[in-house]
Amino acid sequence: MTQCVRIERIDHFSTGFCVAHTGAGEEKEAEMKASNILRKACYGGIGAVEFSRERLSSIRKAVRDSLDEFVKRGERLDRTEDSLAKALLAALSIKSKIPTANDVNSIIPGYDDLTVTEIIDQIKRLTMKELETVREYEYHNFNRIRVLRQIDRELDEIRIIPDYDTLSVAGVLEKLDELNRQELAAVKDYEKSHRNRTTVLKAIENRLAKAA
Repeated sequence: MTQCVRIERIDHFSTGFCVAHTGAGEEKEAEMKASNILRKACYGGIGAVEFSRERLSSIRKAVRDSLDEFVKRGERLDRTEDSLAKALLAALSIKSKIPTANDVNSIIPGYDDLTVTEIIDQIKRLTMKELETVREYEYHNFNRIRVLRQIDRELDEIRIIPDYDTLSVAGVLEKLDELNRQELAAVKDYEKSHRNRTTVLKAIENRLAKAA
């Protein structure tokens, strides 16, 4: 049931942009084709990923940007399934490859043999990209709620400041004034378990003290 809801949500906005770019007279046909394509993709494994609520807004933006680029280049989105599928999958950046055991073992050695508690202890040190890889593998192989929730918690913290892992100390400090108390506390937890940079932690603590 949950997977069907995800697919319907994706269909809702994907068919909307297809209609906008194929013309009002072709609305019904474009909508049906786009809907069928996404269902085939998801059920067939082409898009076997979990589209969380947090990712929907960024996916919508990527879709709009991608299709705007098509129009700017003077390209026409045909009504054929192949053409629509190509546009949809490119815009959504859907990947068919689910991480393998080797992919995850390079991040957390011996993953399949670890207990939930052992995995959670390891998760706290991972970067955003590593977290996403481990989450995909966990979701498709074990689907343990405690592990998935911990990964989601870590991802929520890092997503507060986009590209956090690539930012310098100065880059992080520039973003801190934009955060509320709850967000500051979350960033502090992430920084402490990953980079543990004294300057960043002190800056966050100072802002938390002022907000108290």
